[in-house]
Amino acid sequence: MVFLRLLQDYWLMIHPFPVMMVITLATVLAVATAREATDLSRLVRAIAALFFSQVVVGISNDLHDRVLDAQGQPWKPLARGIVTPNEARTLIALAFALMLVFAIPLGPVIVLLALLGTFAGILYNFWLRGTPFSWFPYVLGFVTLPIFVWVSMARFDARQLVLVPIGLPLLVGVHLAQTLPDTETDRALGVRGLAVTLGRARGVLTVWSALIGAQMLALVTALALNSNLEIVLFALGASFALVAASIALYHRAPTSATLRALFRLVAPSAVILVAGWLAALKM
Repeated sequence: MVFLRLLQDYWLMIHPFPVMMVITLATVLAVATAREATDLSRLVRAIAALFFSQVVVGISNDLHDRVLDAQGQPWKPLARGIVTPNEARTLIALAFALMLVFAIPLGPVIVLLALLGTFAGILYNFWLRGTPFSWFPYVLGFVTLPIFVWVSMARFDARQLVLVPIGLPLLVGVHLAQTLPDTETDRALGVRGLAVTLGRARGVLTVWSALIGAQMLALVTALALNSNLEIVLFALGASFALVAASIALYHRAPTSATLRALFRLVAPSAVILVAGWLAALKM
């Protein structure tokens, strides 16, 4: 029982929900890129390397913020003292080593991209989180992700570059949705990220505007690329429904708890939109 509780605490430290969103997006991108030529062995190695990179980022975030979390999010394992800083450092080192174990067989470029993606997360955790440039590591990570996938799968479809202008507003929206619940705590502690700079009211409007703007851009580009319109419209409908649900939920109860639920609606909305857009590309 104690062992299972400890595993649960370790799991919570990696920030499982956003990690699963990243893994899902990468998997969809890989399969959409390679299609029938998908090399399952390379795919598994690439996704495992990405997962352990995300573990490094997630645990280092909680390690760095443990003092702040003790005031704003005391339920976190490190903030509660259930997991010690030395245990967290050991897990970070282990995850980093496993990332390299899975990345090295895929080649030196993959290793460099994995390190760059990990660096983007560390950059956010230790230097940019408390500044108006907190969005930059998200952009760096997003730009790195498709390149990581393309090189891993040894395939490239130039049409997928259109994901960059679609993905940038999605990133801003998801980043804000993830950080807005902590706005009041961050402001009190002197942490001035993008969410604090915008404030809650402008922040939620920016989230919804970014997501809906990306949806419209996805539709326009899909039409221009002669993509499968049925798939695109289905993905757009599902993506918009989640955004609409977040709007309705927040207007009914504009609280920090609702903002946490908003992120859990917005992040899947972004993944569904990208997945549908990719699946609709005609080979």
